[in-house]
Amino acid sequence: MVDLNTDLPDTEPQEILNGVPQPVVKGSSSRKSFAKLRRELSDEELSSPAVQRMLIDEIERLDSERIELASFRTKFHDSDKRAAILEERFKSKVSIEIIHVACITVGAGALGYAPSIWQTQPTAWMATIFGVVLIVAGLAAKAVKP
Repeated sequence: MVDLNTDLPDTEPQEILNGVPQPVVKGSSSRKSFAKLRRELSDEELSSPAVQRMLIDEIERLDSERIELASFRTKFHDSDKRAAILEERFKSKVSIEIIHVACITVGAGALGYAPSIWQTQPTAWMATIFGVVLIVAGLAAKAVKP
């Protein structure tokens, strides 16, 4: 019988997370050594000074981590508000840009159409005035920013 595992290189063990193997990180602060321990403690075990010290150390660690993470909560909410404000500003910029392009396009179309109907005089002047007004409105929409 031949053992096929002797020719394989030595590799780090892998954890499986959602069906995908994940490499184990050495020096991780998630305390992998306590992962397989029984979680329920008897009254006798709880009265042990070593267990009490471990629990107090864990409480202190968690408390300091909670204090550190509390600042991230306020920073997150401030950033979330700022992002919402910037998104609203961007939406208004996009709407102004759409108005600008539409006015310039329709105004230029009206000015381009006016020479072709120059024989029908009141209509040609109305198309010219309409085109000029739309172009001026489009430029004003671009120049005046909210």
